[in-house]
Amino acid sequence: MKHMIQPFGIDMYNKVLTDTKSSKHMSFYEADKSGMPDNFTISFIPSYTTEWIICYNDGNDKSEFICAGSQNKLTELSLNVFDHYFGVRFDNTGCYFNKGCNAKTYPVNITDNVFRYEPVPDSYELQLVKDFHKSLTFKDRITLFKTFVTDCKTFCPVSESIKELNNLIYSGAGTVAELSAESEYSVRHISRLYNKVYGIGAKDFIKMYRFQNVLAEIITNPDRDNSFFIEGTGYSDQAHFQREFKAFTGTTPKQYIKLIKNF
Repeated sequence: MKHMIQPFGIDMYNKVLTDTKSSKHMSFYEADKSGMPDNFTISFIPSYTTEWIICYNDGNDKSEFICAGSQNKLTELSLNVFDHYFGVRFDNTGCYFNKGCNAKTYPVNITDNVFRYEPVPDSYELQLVKDFHKSLTFKDRITLFKTFVTDCKTFCPVSESIKELNNLIYSGAGTVAELSAESEYSVRHISRLYNKVYGIGAKDFIKMYRFQNVLAEIITNPDRDNSFFIEGTGYSDQAHFQREFKAFTGTTPKQYIKLIKNF
């Protein structure tokens, strides 16, 4: 059974289209079933982000909505065969939940969970599928999805404290001790904040952030040596990088690079 590995969205064979700059809080991708087996598996690499997949057919309303919260470990998910797959990856600034939810509903509420459901008649979800049927382009479907979340969902942002700490990580803070030194918070309080919002500790958040950035570099330049990817990223040596790569993806860097080249 062929697997698809998710770094910043799911790579669905060679049919994937992506748009990472079209909206605040989200990036998009889509694929069709061309060349796919009757049953196939996707692997969610550990991440602090939420991902939705809308599976739908041409010519009928059969569809499925999948919501994967942030994952603490490599998670495999079998997908049913549909004509099309429209994916949305949300960034780490918050999550969309149903209208009327508590404004301080955080990603932790769906961490390590995958929810699957079939739209019911007269629901916003089924109407979105019907609108997808009439759409002509990927850009049209992105616009339709934005309208969908505006009409029937509420965006719940992470706390201001977490935003401040995340910005320090983006600026180069590579350990919880460095976060503490550059902020007004203790190491214990920082870990408590991350667990409250994301359901993972600050140390794991930093590790995921580092790994996802290295993974993006590998996908962009798969022919470069591993030493290029890990330079200045916080890995102590090649062995450290190899161990973490296997833990996150279930495979080695060499095997992963071979996989993405096959796409």
